[in-house]
Amino acid sequence: MSKSLSNRTLLLSALTIVFLTPVMTGIVHAQAIDEVTQGTTNKLLNAFSYVLNAFCFIVGGGLLASGVMSIYQKHKNNNAGASTAKILGALAAGTILIGFPFLVKTASFTVWEANTSVTGEQRMMKFDR
Repeated sequence: MSKSLSNRTLLLSALTIVFLTPVMTGIVHAQAIDEVTQGTTNKLLNAFSYVLNAFCFIVGGGLLASGVMSIYQKHKNNNAGASTAKILGALAAGTILIGFPFLVKTASFTVWEANTSVTGEQRMMKFDR
């Protein structure tokens, strides 16, 4: 036998397989590939939406705060270095970024008809005495 497949290596490999088989039976089970890819896609899309929401709120809030501070500095000292166009641009961009997640949610509900459904049990109101 070669050095890489010595008796000791084969014995350790066999023991590893024997000991790990009961552990892996609860974790590893047969799934259809479409279920695995669908679950993975859902997780990736949720992660992307959380990152996009965080980015929009953090950067939009920062732009709004810097716009308000620039207005204060310009009011205090007219030669503060920030032009009115830059201030209005920062305020507009911050407002757009803050409102972007709401816009995406509204568009997905209206364009792709991804709205919530109400069943008959939810519509009927029952009053008990």
